[in-house]
Amino acid sequence: MASSRSIIVVVLAVCAVAALSFSQPQGTATSDKPEDQVLQLERDWLAADGRGDAASLRRIIADNFIGSSFNGGVLNKSDLIPEGPDPGGFAGATLGKTEVRIFGDTAVLMGVINTAGKPQGKPIHVTLVCQKRTQSWQMIAAQLTPM
Repeated sequence: MASSRSIIVVVLAVCAVAALSFSQPQGTATSDKPEDQVLQLERDWLAADGRGDAASLRRIIADNFIGSSFNGGVLNKSDLIPEGPDPGGFAGATLGKTEVRIFGDTAVLMGVINTAGKPQGKPIHVTLVCQKRTQSWQMIAAQLTPM
């Protein structure tokens, strides 16, 4: 009877260790925290724009995207995707202080995009609205305002 208990204890311990090892991240760069995923989405957007990577931008920006331009005009998805292989308007831009709030499957990101070295050279205040879709987050709305 005692040996049966010992075997059960050992089996349970092995199962517990195995379960813990599978639940730990395996060196991936992604995070389970929605806030981190939305911050990564913004980084991915700026990087794709800087490379002129239209395929990535089509994935990052929702088909029903709506935004406002610096002059108050309304933007749609195609307005944010550079034509041809040239970089978009945020090439070389970096993130400044940024905060994310999650509301279910919707996120609001407010922060700063630094554009040093660009003709305008001034930071841009950005408000992004993102939504968790089937596989990942997508940008559904944005407002960019020069500071």
